[in-house]
Amino acid sequence: MSCTLLKNGPLPPGLILVLALAAGSCRHPPPPGPVPPLVEVAGSDLPVFSDDLDLAELDRAIVHSLAWLGRIASAEPGRTFAFGPERVPVARMVETLSRFRAIVAARPSADSLQTAIAAGYRVFRSSGADGRGEVLFTGYYLPELRGSETRTDAFAFPLYRPPPDLVTASTKDFPQLDSDLVGRVVDGRLKPYPTRAEIVSGALTSMGAELLWVDSAVDAFFLEIQGSGLVRLPDGAARVVTFAGRNGRPYSAVGGELLRRGAVAREAMSMQTIRAWLDAHPDERAALMNTNPSQVFFRTADAAIGALGEPVTPGRTIAADSRVFPKGGLCFVETQRPVDESGPAWRPFSRFVLDQDSGGAIRGAGRADVYWGSGAYAERTAGELKHPGRLYYLLAKQFP
Repeated sequence: MSCTLLKNGPLPPGLILVLALAAGSCRHPPPPGPVPPLVEVAGSDLPVFSDDLDLAELDRAIVHSLAWLGRIASAEPGRTFAFGPERVPVARMVETLSRFRAIVAARPSADSLQTAIAAGYRVFRSSGADGRGEVLFTGYYLPELRGSETRTDAFAFPLYRPPPDLVTASTKDFPQLDSDLVGRVVDGRLKPYPTRAEIVSGALTSMGAELLWVDSAVDAFFLEIQGSGLVRLPDGAARVVTFAGRNGRPYSAVGGELLRRGAVAREAMSMQTIRAWLDAHPDERAALMNTNPSQVFFRTADAAIGALGEPVTPGRTIAADSRVFPKGGLCFVETQRPVDESGPAWRPFSRFVLDQDSGGAIRGAGRADVYWGSGAYAERTAGELKHPGRLYYLLAKQFP
């Protein structure tokens, strides 16, 4: 008996009891629950696993993930990783990468690679920001700055190392926390760390936290967004600086602030556009950058280092949200990239990557950031890539 019958006016008395007993069948079904960040796909829903890069670089990236997972296996053997609603032990993450590394070493044809993945792996697709599987891809790169180990009139803007009073309460030590808590101890209590604006105004003066000095506040600001960079010293020597911590304040994109002000059109927004605005408005530059309260701290390193404490690999490392995706995992991406560094043309691409980094703006299942290395092509791609695509994670099947 349909629910529409109840809307058609008076009913015969004999039907009232029957309809009352059947009323439960007329209730609307409850709304569906939230879609998990990763949803398993199979059969015709599998992507075509085509890779547009030299697989040798892929092997190097896999080795870095395996090194990190090896440390996790020794220090936290009971640790598990989320694949949607499932929890996967670290040993299976290692097996996933080791098995795939052997497949890649055999230099398979496109058909045999597709067959090997379908037979040996479960494939999970990101559900995206809205549950429909669309992920917004952006990019980051390794910028080059001019700097000095001492402050001079030419090099007056500091890059900071983690200050000595910076305290981090880790979720490993305090599992009741949803994320790491960063601050400093004041009168026996953990208080929020100073904001970017407070640090620019001198909150770290006399702490000895200056790591290097550079010649541009704007370059220093964008270095924080990229996470790593190369600082070229006056004698020609270079120092790689890489992420070593942050002040715990939330990240706020200055591009978003420019959009709110109506200063830049949404379709024109890019890293290059933001730089141009800052150059054209020197009197407003500091105030705009200070709308982002987050401050990043650096250390020197032999190479650009990601969130795993391992080097990031150009074209093979992505940054994703470790709260929803399995860090260190093997991924496959489908999106677009520039044809070259000079023109506006874009083309589709797909490749295998490793989830090896994180970022202040990379939150949720609908965002991923691709690392492009250094140079003109990397800079353009990092500045202008903001395209939708698909993100997949692979997991080795368990065999008897």
